[in-house]
Amino acid sequence: MNGSSENELPDVSIRALRDNDDVLDGLPAVGPDADTPQWQRTLGAIADGQVVGTASVSLSPYSDLYFCEVRVVPRYRRRGIGTRLYAAIYELTDRTIPVVTRAMSSQPVRRQFAESLGCSVLVHCPAPWVDLTSEAGQQWIAQQQLPDGYQTVAMDDLPINRVEQAWATYVEWTHRPVGTVHTERLRDRWAEYSSGLDGETSMVTIDASTQAVVALSLVTPDAWDGRTMIVCETVHEGQPDGDRLLCATVAASLGRLAARGHGRVELEGHSTDAHLPQLVRSLPPAGGDPMDILKLLPPRGNL
Repeated sequence: MNGSSENELPDVSIRALRDNDDVLDGLPAVGPDADTPQWQRTLGAIADGQVVGTASVSLSPYSDLYFCEVRVVPRYRRRGIGTRLYAAIYELTDRTIPVVTRAMSSQPVRRQFAESLGCSVLVHCPAPWVDLTSEAGQQWIAQQQLPDGYQTVAMDDLPINRVEQAWATYVEWTHRPVGTVHTERLRDRWAEYSSGLDGETSMVTIDASTQAVVALSLVTPDAWDGRTMIVCETVHEGQPDGDRLLCATVAASLGRLAARGHGRVELEGHSTDAHLPQLVRSLPPAGGDPMDILKLLPPRGNL
């Protein structure tokens, strides 16, 4: 999100986008408005005959949250366009459902704009990197050992319905701090999400005696901006030996990624997850791109 309220332009109009609009370079491609399967609306800011900013809001596919993105091209910022876009897109939402956005440390303008609107941190995501080419990274991978009685296998080596069920259980409890999770929607979400997973480097740990899936390390190569990302957690919040299981499962994925020549991997997860903080503390320093999920206040006229 970006924008501000200085030097406001009186001749800016806010409206739905049209197919023949001249959209300035630097604005993201946005999908069409939709009601199903995921509700979404987009508005554009028109100045000097061009689209100079956009605002999109969409319902989370499985929880009661709106995700909002506001973008304004750099030379039109600090003129109130972003604030006007947010106020207009907010009018299209259900007031009973909170509106959130994401702000990463690599994109400070997003946080500055969110703070100008008024916001609070809902969830912190440490998003550490692991350097697979470094000696420290390789040592960390080698040091992680499964507790007795468990086995780690590639996702492709298990029936996909078992992985899906474990993922749905994990999503329900890890996203509880963010909002109500509608479990009946998770199957559709899994179909979309799993299509981007690499089944050979995504690793799953099972209890050897019960064959139950207990930990997941799900790899999405080139998730965005060239980044390889791993979503990782135990399936159940109170999993015994959860810290060791999670570290060993992630290490198994990292080992396979290193063998393929990957240099840097990003771990995705919330600091409110039961076992992620210990995993993050154990990793050798390699940087990261911490992200906060921010709950936005209503526009000032709607308070």
